Amino acid sequence: MGRPNILMIMNDQHHAGCFGYAGHPDVKTPVLDQLAAEGTRFHDTFCQNGICVPSRVSYLTGQYCHSHGVYGNDLDSIPQELLSLPRFLQFYNYQTALVGKKHMPNWRSHGLQYERVCYHADAPVRELHYYNYLKKHNLHHLYDDLGDVEKFCLSELPMIPLEHSMEVWTAGESIKYLEEERDADKPFFMQVSFERPHPPLTVPDGCPFEYDPATLTLPSNKDELPLNSTFWYNRNVELKWCKSVHGEAVLRQGLAAYYSLISLIDQQIGRVLETLDKLGLRDDTIVVFCADHGDFAGEYSRMAKGWFYDCIYRVPFIWRYPGVIKENMAHDGLAETIDMFPTLCNLIDIPTPKTVQGLDITSALTEGDSTGHDAVFYEYLAVKVVRTKQYKLSYGFQGGKEVGELFDLTADPHEYHNRYDDPALAPVRDRLLRQLMNWMIQTERPAHFSEVNEPLPPSRWLHGHASGVY
Repeated sequence: MGRPNILMIMNDQHHAGCFGYAGHPDVKTPVLDQLAAEGTRFHDTFCQNGICVPSRVSYLTGQYCHSHGVYGNDLDSIPQELLSLPRFLQFYNYQTALVGKKHMPNWRSHGLQYERVCYHADAPVRELHYYNYLKKHNLHHLYDDLGDVEKFCLSELPMIPLEHSMEVWTAGESIKYLEEERDADKPFFMQVSFERPHPPLTVPDGCPFEYDPATLTLPSNKDELPLNSTFWYNRNVELKWCKSVHGEAVLRQGLAAYYSLISLIDQQIGRVLETLDKLGLRDDTIVVFCADHGDFAGEYSRMAKGWFYDCIYRVPFIWRYPGVIKENMAHDGLAETIDMFPTLCNLIDIPTPKTVQGLDITSALTEGDSTGHDAVFYEYLAVKVVRTKQYKLSYGFQGGKEVGELFDLTADPHEYHNRYDDPALAPVRDRLLRQLMNWMIQTERPAHFSEVNEPLPPSRWLHGHASGVY
């Protein structure tokens, strides 16, 4: 028997709690609920950065941001020498493909051989496969990749008909690859990347999933956050997307559109999974469902993203591999999205590159064992974060001054009360600061530094992978 296929399904900006299996009171996701029942789902998986490009680069390199060097969505921020999962898999006879939103601009060495893209950052508009599809159907004038930012990107333009929507197109192009474009004699890695529920929250005309804004259950942590919090994260107009600016009715309208898109994507994922079954590929395909980052989704009475709150960094993480990964297991251990790379390497029986910093969580998937994480780490420029099950510490040094946040997540799960300067938690703060420093020392990967000069292994070059390659 050959190596299994890999199907990585990624949504953009999907709140980890907005699923039926997660107990959400309103949003309906029957396909992903079933996928979770057929495999293992993690409750506490965290991405390494809360915006698109750096998070996606972390997924595909298995590295933290301070190692791969990407922190923003800039067009030329990704180093060409980075080793990606798709490029590494080609060494083992895998064919690689991506359909949908890539959002790794100008990364020419990403290793994806087949592409069908839809997002404006992935190519000039007139070179986008989706735009040209719309042009063929005389609908290209409705392509709206920015929307009305003052109203949750709910565009006033006429909506694209459902059958020509980005969601239906992404699923259709994925099915076309599976049925017509791939080489049936080789295993495949395919990333199916839905652009939404990231704004614009433009629900297609004829979408069968409608939510009544007036009846939605707002999150319990509805008290708004101050605009000038400790780590003020300026996403420009996104800071206006809150109840205090536009009122609760508009917040509810945005949530209803967000949920409609989630349910539509769920349906379209079902089409792709049904194609796997039809082609007899179900038992030979590892399926991973995830998101690049989360969304406030009504928490703190706002939408979009920013700061270091759990709703932005905690992401869905579902794995299915029949006969290997445990079925219907809800794992409550901490995990990081960079764990995907080494875990896939183990599952398909290939070595893990030494450049990868994630942990192999195979035994958590197959036996329910610990993930190996007692803490997770994520970061932005000038701010580093360590989160355990009970505490979260965010630390920065700005303008010559130490700034920090410390939350006791047991007593304060919604992160309203910063206790960084609380004497009662000083021992916890100091322990987490040391843990953060140890993580930085262990994982720092300076350029042009030969591993033969590493005096104290295991350290950054061997991080858990002493027998690794590359």
